[in-house]
Amino acid sequence: MLLICPAIALAQREVKFPPAESKPPPPAKSPPRTQASGEDTGILPDFGPTMRKTQERQPPPPTTLTVMYKVQYGETLKYVFPDGTVQNFAQWESFKDDGYKLVNQYVNQRLADGNNYQYAVKPLSSPEFDPVDIPILYMTGDYEFLLTDAEVQNLRRFLLDGGTILFNAARGRDDFSFAVVREMRKVFPQKTFMKLPLDHAVYNTRYRLQQVLVMVNGVQFLQDPELYSIDIGTRAAAILIPGGMGTAWSEGTYHPAGKHIIGESAIRLGVNLVSYVLGSTEYGRFLAQTFPEYEGASRPGDVFRFAALRYAGSWDVNPALQNSLMQGLFDNTGIDVDFAPHAVSLEDPTLGSHPLLWMTGHYDFEFSPTELEQLRDYLRRGGILVASAAAGLKPFDTAFRREIRKALPDSSLIRLPPTHPLFAAGWNPLHEVEYTPAARRDDPTLEYPEFFGVFIDNRLAVLYSPYDFQSGLNRESNAYAKGLTSDDALRIALNLATYALSH
Repeated sequence: MLLICPAIALAQREVKFPPAESKPPPPAKSPPRTQASGEDTGILPDFGPTMRKTQERQPPPPTTLTVMYKVQYGETLKYVFPDGTVQNFAQWESFKDDGYKLVNQYVNQRLADGNNYQYAVKPLSSPEFDPVDIPILYMTGDYEFLLTDAEVQNLRRFLLDGGTILFNAARGRDDFSFAVVREMRKVFPQKTFMKLPLDHAVYNTRYRLQQVLVMVNGVQFLQDPELYSIDIGTRAAAILIPGGMGTAWSEGTYHPAGKHIIGESAIRLGVNLVSYVLGSTEYGRFLAQTFPEYEGASRPGDVFRFAALRYAGSWDVNPALQNSLMQGLFDNTGIDVDFAPHAVSLEDPTLGSHPLLWMTGHYDFEFSPTELEQLRDYLRRGGILVASAAAGLKPFDTAFRREIRKALPDSSLIRLPPTHPLFAAGWNPLHEVEYTPAARRDDPTLEYPEFFGVFIDNRLAVLYSPYDFQSGLNRESNAYAKGLTSDDALRIALNLATYALSH
């Protein structure tokens, strides 16, 4: 029995879907100059220094940056063709040149930002993954797979350190996508994949993509792009593409039994994905740091305190926000503050001891009937709820407006004018504010505070902004956050704190 068991365990797995075919990428060339990709991955506005027409100068050589590893994983599989021919192939490889063409060809051609982006291959079990050097891992396939313990640990460390992995179901096979969802539960047991909304930066970096051309069972049609993500903060850290793009990137023949994003749609989405990750590197490193934590007990005489509202959603996407707010309030006003972080749910018996609740999130959510009742009671008893949509994303905006309408059906969110005392007569009066480039890209006319309020007996009970001001307050380097810049976010927060204390 002891001799038979190993043979059974090592038996080669036979699959029923044929392997993907494409030419291998050309051999990697030795670059003339190299640089760690984490040093300069932003999209530059031009190609280099301006040259007078009378001067005959050569532009500077591009900086060669290896930004993506296609990871090796899984088994050697077997497929038997109808004529009896047997093919053995590496599970991880799928299309041999998809990653090469995506990065070395399409990204370099479409971004044209003065960098020469490259890709390489490395085993997922290798312990030397560092997102400062290589920000992107790329994993693709058509078949069921299992991650080893070493691969799970490496992937968890890489993502927490600020890296991103792209999972591409090469030809849209559900076997691969289902395995990704299952195996990522080993990496982050408390997280789950969420569908990215159409206003997410992934669809709006290099190209604005609202629909893509797909082929399912040989039939072509347009549909909304469909990507799923496990987030760290508001950063999409693990991105699953269930509609395969391997055939389009490799310029191959679409399999009639596959699900494909085809042609230019796949190329543009691929370029957007790489561009998004390159623009998220600083934000990833910000979230990867160890934030200081207050270890003492809350002093009984503190004047100002607030609590983060914990709910069944992405309530904790701004790490150390309470430290940032309290430090800013103490430094600028001298008000005595409680530095101890507090997070409460609407059903927490200590809810009433926190007169100010802060809430954020970036996905859809729904309060339970009990939570709605507790929130209604909290607001009517004098509490204030301050909320903003993390990264300025629409799903939270839609959900928040809906849930507040349920909690306070006789009240409405009313837009506050710039002349409201919260802005014009506060500790630091302000009429115009500055918004982040991501927000101004959507609406170049933004110049005033975009806040809405719910009033109960002429008292401001709910203050809400569909734009993100908590990321700015926390001084997060999130290039894709649609909201207030850091200085104006702090000014709004200071005015809010003094307004709450005086009312």
